[in-house]
Amino acid sequence: MQEKLKEAFYKARHEENSYLAENIWHNIILRNKRIIRLKLWAFSFVGITSLAGLIPTWHTLSNDLTQSGFYEYISLVFSNSTLILSYWKELTFSIAESLPTTSIVLSFSLIFILLLSIKYVMKQIIINNYIGETYKTA
Repeated sequence: MQEKLKEAFYKARHEENSYLAENIWHNIILRNKRIIRLKLWAFSFVGITSLAGLIPTWHTLSNDLTQSGFYEYISLVFSNSTLILSYWKELTFSIAESLPTTSIVLSFSLIFILLLSIKYVMKQIIINNYIGETYKTA
């Protein structure tokens, strides 16, 4: 029985492939490059979309600022200094109340998303160059 078991193990012995480690490393590099390329395109799409959304949002913000009377309150600050000294609390509250907060928050959030996507696109470009360099030298 032991002889048959020994013979079976000898026949089933795994012979090592000399290119196995290199093939595994090559597949890992290709997978990482695909992931980086996918992230690059996704962040680029998000950045372009936020930039495209920023144009109408900026137009809406300027219309809201005009309609709310914000510019008139700000012009009071620069026109009459004695008025500001005597009624500064009321003027401050009027300016704060006339701000279109929804448009401001939407505009700044789109700017923030645009800047973050630019940051991550640059990060993916740098990582892609680094992986390409290490694979060429390996």
